[in-house]
Parts: sequence; structure tokens; C-alpha cells
Amino acid sequence: MLSIGELAHRTGASRRMLRHWEEIGLLAPAEVDQRTGYRKYSASQTGRVRAITALRAVGFGLEAIADLLSSDLSEARLVALLRAREVELMAQVSEATTRLQEVRGRLDSLEGGRRTVMNSLELGPLPGLQLVALQTSVGDESEIGVAVAELTRALRSQLAELRRDDAEIVLAYDGMADEQAISVTAGVPAADLELGHELALVAVPSSERGVTVRYESAPRSIGDAWITLDARLEQNGLRTEGVYRQTLTAEGGVVLQAPVVALS
Repeated sequence: MLSIGELAHRTGASRRMLRHWEEIGLLAPAEVDQRTGYRKYSASQTGRVRAITALRAVGFGLEAIADLLSSDLSEARLVALLRAREVELMAQVSEATTRLQEVRGRLDSLEGGRRTVMNSLELGPLPGLQLVALQTSVGDESEIGVAVAELTRALRSQLAELRRDDAEIVLAYDGMADEQAISVTAGVPAADLELGHELALVAVPSSERGVTVRYESAPRSIGDAWITLDARLEQNGLRTEGVYRQTLTAEGGVVLQAPVVALS
């Protein structure tokens, strides 16, 4: 006979798990000492414990395992249990495949971004901009994407009413003015549009030293595009700092611009 500790050692299942399986009727001790309450298990029960562990490893629930190990398991019940698990596994495979495609797509995008940065990176002064724009603020970089989507949707709606769908939209991100928030701006050059409802005049300062990178089509992830740009600048002893700009061209391209300073 085996103690619960010996059974746990032989099978790799924890004592806590063995006790839990006993509580739900999945594993009954061969003997229980009425005086001490100590449980004893037969050597053959190691096979049942290993079977439970194996079924858990492939995702079966304890209720299903109880049915699978039951001596009166019918063929119909066995098929139903296996079919149900098959459906669950197929869904997991589909979800994992989708995630794998996303990861691979992001890796491909990063590689393409590196080529774009190498071929189109330009260093030089950045002119100041006067934008007719919508603005909001966020507390963290992770919130910028949602803010940009909302601002550009509202701005495009106003541009459509004015029949200026062809106007280039300039996005600006300023995390320097307020340590507690990041200002997010979506606008068009002031010369292209008059002030309207909810639109304000926003100035983007010029910079004597800046970087420009041009994407012919929008990158999969703007965040990754900035990371790639920063990595290239770091190789040249530079880093971005200040108000970041992102222009959405009428042709579907994207232009990234930012002031640069020497690495300290």
C-alpha cells in the first residue's frame, strides 16, 4: 500500500490535487485508517492517477474525466465527449493560428519598416505648422491609438461636409508640455480649411534639427514604425524629442517627422 505522499511522488500529482480528486469522487483511497484518518492507496491506483493527469493535460474537465474513466462508459457518451473536446481544440487552433499570423505580420512589417527607414530617412529642419484641428489628451501612449481613431473620424466627417476629402491630415503628439498627459491633435494646414465647429487653431513648433521618414503605404503598426525609426537614429547617436508629427497623405502614404537631439 502507498501513502498519499508516495502516490504523489510516483505519479507527479500534488497531494493537494489528490485530495481534491478524492473530494469530488474521482479517486477513492483503497483504505482509510479510522483512528488516524491516514489514507492508503493500492499500487494499481497509480495507473488511474496517471490517466487522470493525462486527460487533464489534453484539456478534459474533471466531470468529463469521471465519465471517461467510468466502468459503464457507453460508446455514445465516449464519442460525445471526444467530439466536444475536438470542437474546443479546433477553436483553440484557429485562435492560435490567427495570433501566429498577427505575429508574423508584425515581424514582416518591422522588416519592411527597417528597409523604408534605411531608404528614406532624411535629417534636416522641420518647418512650423499652423493647423485647423481637433484636440484631446490621453494619459498614456497605449491610449493614443483610440484617440487618433476618434479624432480622425470626426475630422474626416467635417472634411466630407466641406468636400475636402482630399486634404492631408496631420497628427501631432506632444508629451512635453504636460508631464501628466499627452496632447493628441488631428488637423489640416490652416491654409486648406477655415475654422469651424469644434475646430481650433493649433501651432506645431518648428525644429532646427529633425527627422523625416516617408512610407508609401501606411505601416501595419505606427508604434512599431516609430520604434524602428528610433532604433536607426540611435545608431547615429540621435534620438527623437518634442512634438511628433504623422502626416496621412492623400495617396495613402504616411510621413513621420520629429525633432532630434544628440544622445546624452
